[in-house]
Amino acid sequence: MARKQSKAGDSASADVWTNTSQNPVILGDGSSVAPGAQTSPEQAEFVEGSFWEEHGVLVSGSPVLSEAGSRKAEELEAENETLRAQLFEVSAKVESLQTENEALKAKIPKAE
Repeated sequence: MARKQSKAGDSASADVWTNTSQNPVILGDGSSVAPGAQTSPEQAEFVEGSFWEEHGVLVSGSPVLSEAGSRKAEELEAENETLRAQLFEVSAKVESLQTENEALKAKIPKAE
């Protein structure tokens, strides 16, 4: 297995690697790294030169979020909270309408 060339400024062995995929990664010691999660220092020794490093699934370092990305995340969290509140309101309205509908059905005389 060919070893990936290290870039300028990269240390020979990183203390932390980040899983950039949407799937968990299983390392040589049998442990796993969840999507978006970081390795522990013990797991890091199994990353360098691995299939996961070669294919860019595990990247050296911890994820860094830019200021613009941080603002966008905050906006999305606020929007998510608004949408949850709206969903709760609509859900309560649907439940109320279903109850009202059942009451109206009970008033309809049954045909003989």
